[in-house]
Amino acid sequence: MGQRLTDNNPNIKDLSDKNRPTKLAERYSELYDNEWTNAFKDLNAIYNDEQKTIAMLPVILTVSTFIKMC
Repeated sequence: MGQRLTDNNPNIKDLSDKNRPTKLAERYSELYDNEWTNAFKDLNAIYNDEQKTIAMLPVILTVSTFIKMC
């Protein structure tokens, strides 16, 4: 009976789905909290200027994306 209620029912959440909205939000939050914070800290140690560091973060992201495509 329970299986019939959940099969193809869009109102029942599949808790094993890695890409459900709450899991995606959690992963995005971890990315920001960990990766971007570390990148900011490392770049700020080089530039010693918060504005320059902030300006460099998108550049680093673009370079990283380009390298992954190669």
